[in-house]
Amino acid sequence: MAFARFIAQIIRLRAHFPDYAIKKVRLDNAGEFTSAAFNDFCMSVGIDVEHPVPHVHTQNGMAESLIKRLQLIARPLILRTKFPITVWGHAILHAGALVQVRPSAYNEFSPIQLAFGNIAKYIHLRVFGCAVYIPIAPPQRSKMGPQRRLGIYVGYSSPSIIRYLEPATGDMFTARFADSHFDENEFPALGGGLRESPNDITWCTHSLAYLDPPFNQR
Repeated sequence: MAFARFIAQIIRLRAHFPDYAIKKVRLDNAGEFTSAAFNDFCMSVGIDVEHPVPHVHTQNGMAESLIKRLQLIARPLILRTKFPITVWGHAILHAGALVQVRPSAYNEFSPIQLAFGNIAKYIHLRVFGCAVYIPIAPPQRSKMGPQRRLGIYVGYSSPSIIRYLEPATGDMFTARFADSHFDENEFPALGGGLRESPNDITWCTHSLAYLDPPFNQR
């Protein structure tokens, strides 16, 4: 799966940036990145592959720095909700989306603006974990019954499509942003099919949320 995603990313980058050749990549020592098939593919497209020394994270400093930044953003997102830590992946994905659209302390432009030249749009951003009311499809509703159902907002696939969790089961679905009603002061809890776990995070780093205020932890 990781090999296929890598190839897809290479194709996507070449399509977006045809004037910039990918000459070298640095990856960890996972088996999918050290296989003969992977090395043969990279050699065929002219990409040199570098692998750091095992367990020496300083040799992959840029990736480790980004991982830490995502953790620092994702942790307060989880703590303000009623989510169990078992769904931390949604917070990491949302943190990654936020990193793409907002400036940093090192540059006044967002990564999206630097890469594509387009000013990032924020109108579709909502508070992570807030309540969202999704229209019930006409075949599944009655004239006198509820017209919407409760969901928990966990990010977006595109500015026009949101991702939300069904509170009873924790299953993820998508919905049209324009059809969704948000209540950013309400944070529903997951229940039903998901067992609540203690809201305790073991990441060994202190939050720097107070240094990153632009979007109120969205």
